[in-house]
Amino acid sequence: MPMCRLPSLLMLLLGLAAIGVGSSWAQPAAYRDYAEFYLPDGGRAEGGDKVPLVIMLEGTGGSRAWVPNAWTPWLNQRGIATVQIRSAAARKRPNGNWSGTGCDLFYRYDAAEVLELARLEQPRIDTMRYAVMGFSRGGTEALNTRKSFPADRPPTAVFSFYPGCEGYCPSDYTADGPTQVHILYGDADDWGQHKDSYGRCKRLAGGKIQFHAFAGAPHGFDGTASGAFTASNMRFGYGPHPEAREQARALVWQVLSQAWSLQF
Repeated sequence: MPMCRLPSLLMLLLGLAAIGVGSSWAQPAAYRDYAEFYLPDGGRAEGGDKVPLVIMLEGTGGSRAWVPNAWTPWLNQRGIATVQIRSAAARKRPNGNWSGTGCDLFYRYDAAEVLELARLEQPRIDTMRYAVMGFSRGGTEALNTRKSFPADRPPTAVFSFYPGCEGYCPSDYTADGPTQVHILYGDADDWGQHKDSYGRCKRLAGGKIQFHAFAGAPHGFDGTASGAFTASNMRFGYGPHPEAREQARALVWQVLSQAWSLQF
């Protein structure tokens, strides 16, 4: 190997170790305190029918401990378990968020590690039936989880809400793969319009990858909180949009209920 390549290789290896990839940190047990499982009917013990799982990846703002997001109770009511991963807190990020980290992918491997944790420690969860859901930065991470899962046990679906960053929208899922990929974006999302991340994500559509636009919906349309965040020295808004949220829920339920033979 030419000597001029050694510094770059060293930086790559150090970067991987820092985010837990290829290191002893990236083991299922390491996520135990940061993977918050919510099961239907509040059940945590053995017994009863096994339930499918939706793995959730947080956005730049991180997430608070044991505070269910807007999707968790809705999915639990329909017989689906969820796990909310506090990826920033797990890495001791200041204030438990990803502020100041730019657009790099930092926690795309977390979903696979937590799936294995569920297999080992959550007997009620059927880890053969699972989907991935991510929000904002977490939506971008979700679009890049394919290679971390076993090739013979891919996710049923990926739901990526308002992903992309600074005009790019990467994904390692393919249009002809086994996983259904759904990208959900409001057409009034000013972060998505910034450098056209919205358009970049839309161009991924084809085959198993579908892009869904929601009229008048801003960033964070599926949640309950509203406010603004700063990125690239600019301020962007987020807030709920009840009509778009219901449309997104109908889509998620249509996909999962058909794939997993669920009734509600």
